[in-house]
Amino acid sequence: MIIDAHVHADCRPIEDFRDIKIGGVNAIITCAHDPLEMKQSNVNIEHLNRLVYNEPKRVAKHGVKTYVAVGIHPRAIPSDYNKVIEKLPDYLKKKHVIAIGEIGINAIRDIEKEVFIKQLHFADENNYNVIVHTPRTDKKKVTKTTIELLDENINPKLVQLDHVDYSIVDMVIDKDYTLGITVQPEKMSVSQTVNMLDKYGFDKFVLDSDMSSAPSNPMSLPETKHELEIRGYKNSDINKVLCENVLNFHNIKL
Repeated sequence: MIIDAHVHADCRPIEDFRDIKIGGVNAIITCAHDPLEMKQSNVNIEHLNRLVYNEPKRVAKHGVKTYVAVGIHPRAIPSDYNKVIEKLPDYLKKKHVIAIGEIGINAIRDIEKEVFIKQLHFADENNYNVIVHTPRTDKKKVTKTTIELLDENINPKLVQLDHVDYSIVDMVIDKDYTLGITVQPEKMSVSQTVNMLDKYGFDKFVLDSDMSSAPSNPMSLPETKHELEIRGYKNSDINKVLCENVLNFHNIKL
């Protein structure tokens, strides 16, 4: 069984979900992002409505279960962002809405930090998990600030820190976060992912494709599973990093 711990389903054609189901993916977690220019909260809210109410039905046509994370992505901050934060409790009443995300910092702007902290406070006060973005550009510098804000504002056991690669893994491996490796073109390859797991172990990591409008490989997790199998890793470790760790972190049952 495979669970893709971070995708953007609203960017992908229905055929992708047929393919990943055939490849062994049983469930996905689709996250809020920036598919449109979001200058006003009504655009964010329409985006979240699609994730919560439409995407699970669309993806289910090929037998893939959809869980949802809601929030304000750092590249999608409207001028009236508090209206979006005020809507989050309504979304989180739905059983399939399991986290706040994808949230974080992209360029260390003051508004990004402000919105990130408010969402962290909301999550921490209500014991919600957060799925946290780390960027491609200035990754080490931005991640350093991200870690500082996480450690000041939320229980680290509620954090899935995503897009971890070799440039930042040593900064976060000793934290109490769950760490997400994104197996995607221009991020981590299958081979790099397997090598990182070999070095750091399987206990702290979840895997995701982050398939979106960016260069993506929807089959990256089935390919990673195959690579782990042919290299002779234990089935228990493979299952842990592709399924059990996600289920345990998000407290979900398929």
